[in-house]
Amino acid sequence: MKKLSVGFLAVVLALSLGSCSTIETDFETPQEPLLKKAQLKRDATGAYSVDYVVADKTESSVHKNLNSLTNEIHLSKVGYETKKQYNNNFNLDNDKLKIGFIDAETGRKINLTVEDENITLAKGKSTKFLKAYGLSSNNDGTIQLDFEVNNDVITNFVYNENKARYEIHLAKGEASDKVFSRTMNVPDTGKLEITFVNHLFVGKGLAETTEEKPRVIWETASGS
Repeated sequence: MKKLSVGFLAVVLALSLGSCSTIETDFETPQEPLLKKAQLKRDATGAYSVDYVVADKTESSVHKNLNSLTNEIHLSKVGYETKKQYNNNFNLDNDKLKIGFIDAETGRKINLTVEDENITLAKGKSTKFLKAYGLSSNNDGTIQLDFEVNNDVITNFVYNENKARYEIHLAKGEASDKVFSRTMNVPDTGKLEITFVNHLFVGKGLAETTEEKPRVIWETASGS
């Protein structure tokens, strides 16, 4: 009887351990994203910068990928305390700027692509409608656009279904509002495009033309 009890207990213990192992495997704790918040900004001088907040014990390193000309921000988990907030300034390269966040923990990537004129080199050719703007990620997965225009600029915010993008149309005219904010959902494709469309009148006949500057693409991709 004693031998039977010991054998029975051994079987029960083995099954119990096997069950616990299965539970731990089936219900693994999801990996925490290392990037908590990101914000792309262009100030009134035309300078671009990125502010971002990371999880605890996250190391951030930045280097330029010479093949894709992308400013890559690599985030990795470490075993010591680190900064939680970072700021990096970036320059346009031939009127373009590419920034990529790479999360080594989850494999998640966020790519920001900007097409804009270099105001410093424009020598007065800037449309001068848009003063400053910023794009930031929200906790619910939406993207918030905040922007400010100069005096006497009419602003119209629309969604262009044909081009699948949000457009902010700017034109000269009497207007009192200068500061605007919009919250946008990221499409199922993970690609959100925002374009400022400047309406200009040129020539003796004052023919209307448009310039699409700046243009920003915020793209999110999960790890493979």
